[in-house]
Amino acid sequence: MKEGKSKNLLNARYWFCNGLFTLIILGGFSLVLIKAFRLQVLEHQVWVERKRAQTEATFQVPAYRGTIYDRQGRILSYSVPQFSLAADSRRVDHPENLAAKLAPILSLPRETLRQRLSSGRRFIMLKRHLSDQQAVAVSSLKASGLTMITEYKRFYPHRQVGGQVVGFVDTDGIGLEGIEKAFDRLLRQDPTTVGRFRDGIRKSLWLDAEPPPEPVESYGVKLSMDAFVQYVAEVELEKCIQQYRARSGEVVVMDARTSEILAMANWPPFDPNLTERRDPDLYRNRVITDSFEPGSTFKVFLVSAALQEGTVRERDRVYCENGRCVLAGHTIKDVHPYGWLSLPEVIKHSSNIAASKLALQLGGERYHKYIKAFGFGELTGIYLPGEVKGQVRPWKKWRPIDLATTGFGQSIGVTALQLTQGIACIANGGQYVAPGIALEIVDADGQPVKVAEREPGRRVIDKRVAGIVRDMMKGVTQEGGTGVNAVPDGYTVAGKTGTAQMMDPETKRYAVNRYTSLFTGFTPAEDPRIVITVSVREPQGAIYGGVVAAPVFRGIAAKVLPYLGVPPSFKGADPPVQFRLANAASCEVAKPSARIVRSADADTSSTMPDLAGMSLRQALDRVCSLGYEPRIVGSGRVVGQNPEAGAPLNPDTSVEIILRDGT
Repeated sequence: MKEGKSKNLLNARYWFCNGLFTLIILGGFSLVLIKAFRLQVLEHQVWVERKRAQTEATFQVPAYRGTIYDRQGRILSYSVPQFSLAADSRRVDHPENLAAKLAPILSLPRETLRQRLSSGRRFIMLKRHLSDQQAVAVSSLKASGLTMITEYKRFYPHRQVGGQVVGFVDTDGIGLEGIEKAFDRLLRQDPTTVGRFRDGIRKSLWLDAEPPPEPVESYGVKLSMDAFVQYVAEVELEKCIQQYRARSGEVVVMDARTSEILAMANWPPFDPNLTERRDPDLYRNRVITDSFEPGSTFKVFLVSAALQEGTVRERDRVYCENGRCVLAGHTIKDVHPYGWLSLPEVIKHSSNIAASKLALQLGGERYHKYIKAFGFGELTGIYLPGEVKGQVRPWKKWRPIDLATTGFGQSIGVTALQLTQGIACIANGGQYVAPGIALEIVDADGQPVKVAEREPGRRVIDKRVAGIVRDMMKGVTQEGGTGVNAVPDGYTVAGKTGTAQMMDPETKRYAVNRYTSLFTGFTPAEDPRIVITVSVREPQGAIYGGVVAAPVFRGIAAKVLPYLGVPPSFKGADPPVQFRLANAASCEVAKPSARIVRSADADTSSTMPDLAGMSLRQALDRVCSLGYEPRIVGSGRVVGQNPEAGAPLNPDTSVEIILRDGT
């Protein structure tokens, strides 16, 4: 009996222990499963992030600023890597000693460096964009707490050639002016974030098959501007500025077929590499930011509108009141007195009185419509910052005298680009095409990615009317016209001179001795290839557009036309050999001279020279060198002149040259 009870007790203890052990085992497994579920499911992301934090890291791969090219692929602006010097002041052992060593290397005050190195800050930028010599000298110090950081600095290899057009960036590489600002978001892309492995001491580990990523170049821009044409325009403009001691000047060279900008020259010049000389008066692009009264150059748009509306015909004649006309108490004068003039003669001799009569006959509403249609008083839509609309008042606010003076380019403000675009409209048969400065968006290898968009063109005047006006403008540059000095050898030119009085900002009246000298036109006249506008502000010694600005047109056209491969207009005429280029893209662009001195043998006499027997060209060269715009009568060789040879000359003297054939 006792043995049975003892056996049952042992069995019970066995099953109890066995069950307890099983429960313990199951409980342990359950805890493991619960823990595993918690780690693998509930806290999975937490532990993945911890693992990544211990073994991986991310960093930014910079995308440095893209390159700007001219139309031939010449580099106008690009970025190069340069070291900048930073410091962790907590790791600097002896700030005083280190500051003494760094001061002569960085060209910074010793005390300033000492204060920065003693500030206790973890990151201090000591100097941006070190030169190679400075970087080597700093590295040789082997000082603790100093760090060399790779940054990118912008360089402009052609210096002042196109400086205002290309623009510049700040120290952080953000575009501030010109193309650099207009295409800033394209040229300055965001850096790329990439991952990397690291070891226990936070050192990067790269697999052999995956080398460390290198900085990449952002998209670039290819411009319509040609560096050689830009250089020529700047040189010719500078010659004029120095000769006539003018305050400033602008030149625009445009492709007559496409309205693409080939050059925008400004004087004074601006070199974007010289960060310490970034004066707004130098770096602004006056071609689009400064407006002026266009003077007599505006008569071609008046005549175009009148012909298109039928208020005047090509063979109509206008009475010019013998040089003096009174309208509403205001006197309108011509430089030379004229009686009846045909419409072509109105343009050729640039009669203000005739222009005022044509404007009054056309009427304010219709004239204003064509002024707007030619692009005046509106932004041109070019991809450049700072452009102004000019000044075109509502026609309902025009008084009769306002309408009359607007006919010959007063009471209205235009920019050099607007004036060029208006002339281009006549050159291409009356079709207005918005100007363009950007051709393509390109990748890091300079290959096109996207063509820059342009606004569609619009018809302003009929092709027939444009042809009539073109022939009238051609007469301006022929014998007897005011623009004969604009014609390069071997080519024909259609153009218009202008001499506009400038407004005195204090008195709000026209200044007596301040003028803008203008010439605008296109060449060759029969098949236009380029449109050029020259504007010279406040020249001294001469004021007329035919004397001051026209020779600039001639100098540019004489070099640019052969460069573009345009054959001469006359049979047997050869382009200058020095401008025949086998490969346009390979020509080297130099920097214009800082100063051009007038030739020592230039005629500065104050008496009238003897012109008898000279050809027209010889006589013009002689008279224009004295700063006078002569009136031409007849054709052939010189048989008479006014004043007579040896007569004293003064700024108000009117010079007349009389020619006759067969002498």
